[in-house]
Amino acid sequence: MSWRWAVCAVIAVVGLPACDSGSSEAEKEREGAKAPAAETVRAFYKAADDAAGEQACALLTAGGIQTVARVQTRSACVRTIDGFAHGSFSNEDGELLEVEGVEEHGDGFDVEAVVKGRTAGVYSVVKRNGRLLIDGFEPEEG
Repeated sequence: MSWRWAVCAVIAVVGLPACDSGSSEAEKEREGAKAPAAETVRAFYKAADDAAGEQACALLTAGGIQTVARVQTRSACVRTIDGFAHGSFSNEDGELLEVEGVEEHGDGFDVEAVVKGRTAGVYSVVKRNGRLLIDGFEPEEG
């Protein structure tokens, strides 16, 4: 009888590393929402919501200017964002962005997010000169 208990104990101990750590999908999303790449996207929309073009556009690469701000130059980006009304991107609760996940890949991060009251998609975030910058945006299909 005791050998059965010993076998069960060994199976339980050996099997533990393969088990899920108990992190739910919601917990993983919350952790992703705090990731530096997610904070970069959030900082961009916070600046845009404040109509702070210089600050917002400083978080975009040339590719990000074209795909996120949908203009061709940094100066056009600044003018466009400076022209927004304050609060243009936040919802009635003051929320700006819901991050649904962050995936790291070889040269950067993909941040899946929904801008409240607007569009959802994946933001490509890269590291340039020691800073994280938004390099592109791919809207969610549908």
